Amino acid sequence: MIGLKEQTVRGAKTFAELRAKHKWNIPSDYNVAIDCLDRHTALRDKVALLYEDDEGHTARYTFAQMIEASNRFANALRGIGIGRGDVVAVHTPQRPETAIAHMALYRLGAIALPISKLFGPDAIQYRLDNSSAKAILMEPETVEKMDAVDRKSLPNFKHVIVAGRGRGGLAFDDLMSEGAPSFVMDKTSAEDPVLLMYTSGTTGNPKGVLHVARYVLGHNGIDYSYNYLRDGDLYYSPADWAWAGGLLDGLLAIWPYGIPVLAYRTKARFDPEVTFRLLEKYGASVGLYPPTALKVLREIKNPREKFRQLRLRCIVSGAEPVSPQLAKWVDEELQVEFNQGFGQTEANYFIGTCSTVEQARLEPLGKPYPGHDVAIVSPEGRVLKTGETGEIAIRRDSPVVMREYWKNPAAMSDKFKGEWCMTGDLGHMDDEGYVYFQGRNDDVIKSSGYRIGPSEIEAKIMEHSSVASCAVIGVPDPQRGQAIKAFIKLLPGFSPSDQLIKEIQTHVKTRLAAHEAPREFEFLDEFPSTVTGKIMRRELRAREEAKRRAS
Repeated sequence: MIGLKEQTVRGAKTFAELRAKHKWNIPSDYNVAIDCLDRHTALRDKVALLYEDDEGHTARYTFAQMIEASNRFANALRGIGIGRGDVVAVHTPQRPETAIAHMALYRLGAIALPISKLFGPDAIQYRLDNSSAKAILMEPETVEKMDAVDRKSLPNFKHVIVAGRGRGGLAFDDLMSEGAPSFVMDKTSAEDPVLLMYTSGTTGNPKGVLHVARYVLGHNGIDYSYNYLRDGDLYYSPADWAWAGGLLDGLLAIWPYGIPVLAYRTKARFDPEVTFRLLEKYGASVGLYPPTALKVLREIKNPREKFRQLRLRCIVSGAEPVSPQLAKWVDEELQVEFNQGFGQTEANYFIGTCSTVEQARLEPLGKPYPGHDVAIVSPEGRVLKTGETGEIAIRRDSPVVMREYWKNPAAMSDKFKGEWCMTGDLGHMDDEGYVYFQGRNDDVIKSSGYRIGPSEIEAKIMEHSSVASCAVIGVPDPQRGQAIKAFIKLLPGFSPSDQLIKEIQTHVKTRLAAHEAPREFEFLDEFPSTVTGKIMRRELRAREEAKRRAS
């Protein structure tokens, strides 16, 4: 069949050659479940999914078993009235039921709505209401959240399905036993809506991002970013499957290559010791690790000595830029091939690196992957010249670009300017085609007439040996308009001090410029963050404003 695997160019020696040889091949009848599972007729007995949880439970599914399981659940869903175009929420973390549900929904022609396990009743209520969802899949441990959801205000909502044999709704295992092992699929299209994902929301309520089946086909950057997936690889990432970076980069765009996936469910916070143990135990070789996760992993000293059986060969980081210091740790301590990937919920994974083709630079995000046309544009959608700062944008005809904002035409007019899909991220492009990130539109600091992006300053702060994580914002200053304030989380063994502050200030002044050095500091134990692990600068700004009003 023609699927995601066929969208990659192999054997080229440069990005220019990759782009020259690339040609999208989008089958009109494309279906995600067929690409992920059914295409692997020669791999039916190969393990597709390995599972472990923090209570010691384990499971494994071959591709054949996953096909049968998703067929059974698709039949069961059809039996309770779920059909083509219906929205079903998936409020479960990394576990077999989550993967089975997604595959079943794509077979049905229904729309999957991932909801992070971190969300509470109000967030669930909003998403169920806004999406007109008919059902939700939950865990036994979280089903009580529905007690606080006003079901009467959800006229389309019918069913709570509980993973395993859990109570509080329809038991997943019972539905599976009732569903037939073969499923008759209706005609499908590459333009069928399959996925509805809600943004974190920088302002106002979260926006529903609707993707069609071809969205998966646009993720050819996955293959490039792992320096080409190969036989023997095993994928693991701690990224939540309710996030585009976890679900697409870690499941839907991995299975088409016949690569097995490891899922791990935990009730605890991300633990570097547990992660390294899992990687060593199962022999995972590739995975996505956002900068937030890398910073935590860095707390383990000499990982290759402590975990001598590690088989990691290549990792990717994304969601925000990776500081050179963090990349250096990956190279020298973790000792793996390293690439970056860039995208967002509305258009995922369209810029990055492939170090087996071109030696990756640390400062830029990378280059546009083959088939994805990227430019730096003005607020009006005008393409800017090389080196000029503007908004990073991707041409709207890329298969990875969303269909629409769900029930929100006003937001569509802001998101698209002519032929360009605007990311909201500021940056510039050099004469070699590398794209540099300079910060969010709403994160820009205006100080003494300068427009300052926080990303570069944060990268320099991260170079200090004491810093685990940091974020920079602008705060009111009577002389400068805004001054730069740094929020810092220190690594274990370090404590705040005037000397430490002076060292960081001097380093930023020396490496960047005096006007970019933070004038105020605050040390935190934890940062406010989105469900994807991104530090919420807007929350830091809100706290700062409230504090200053109170004083």
